[in-house]
Amino acid sequence: MLQEDIVVEVEKRLTTGKNAANRSRANDQIPAVLYGGGKDMETWSLQVPRKTLATLLNKGLHGNAIFKLNLKGTDQSRHVMIRDLTLDPVSRKMLHVDFFRVLLDRKLRVKSEIAIEGIPSGVKNAGGILNIVTHEILIECLPADIPESVKIDVSAMEIHDSFRIQDLKLGDKIKVLEKADRVLAHVGVPKAEEVVAAVAAVEGAEGAVAVPGSEPEVIKKGKKEEEGAEPAAAGAKAAPKAEKKEKK
Repeated sequence: MLQEDIVVEVEKRLTTGKNAANRSRANDQIPAVLYGGGKDMETWSLQVPRKTLATLLNKGLHGNAIFKLNLKGTDQSRHVMIRDLTLDPVSRKMLHVDFFRVLLDRKLRVKSEIAIEGIPSGVKNAGGILNIVTHEILIECLPADIPESVKIDVSAMEIHDSFRIQDLKLGDKIKVLEKADRVLAHVGVPKAEEVVAAVAAVEGAEGAVAVPGSEPEVIKKGKKEEEGAEPAAAGAKAAPKAEKKEKK
């Protein structure tokens, strides 16, 4: 998702290492690095004002947002994504940020979140339960074509219906790098109803039988998948998801 209106001014760090990083933080600057964009691209050691970065994140910057970094005192500007943000495990203060360099004419692989739209007919009219099986998928496209999320309309889904990758209609600009039969969402029935249906089927065939388990189980929603893609594929996360050791 390209956001040309967001411009962040940074400056190069002349010294690196733990002590230098601590001095930067003491001066209200967050140590940073800029990398990626190809084998010939140089990695820069940078620092960005803490208040600038905090404001950017507090505005709800989307995880796959692409914006500009301007190098202070020069005319150099780069399109970037936030690849990683490290927080102090106790104080939760920002310690370090990784920027990934983006070339607008090269396709990226990123994780895009699944956004559910509508209420399934099977939920409204038949008492079903909507289970979100997959929370994000891997896609490939040009930076300007990265969607804020992949929206799926589940309104027409009935009991036992599944929405799969093959049901997505994202156009020619976005390629989905997942198996076609992968389930994104499913409409099921409450567990108690499944038990009653099973009892009725058995009774109809062989007479009444005892059903093990006195309490119906609760249907569990699908868990969110862990990310594990290459730097650009992972998608930048404006809000940190895990605490890491302090970077130098």
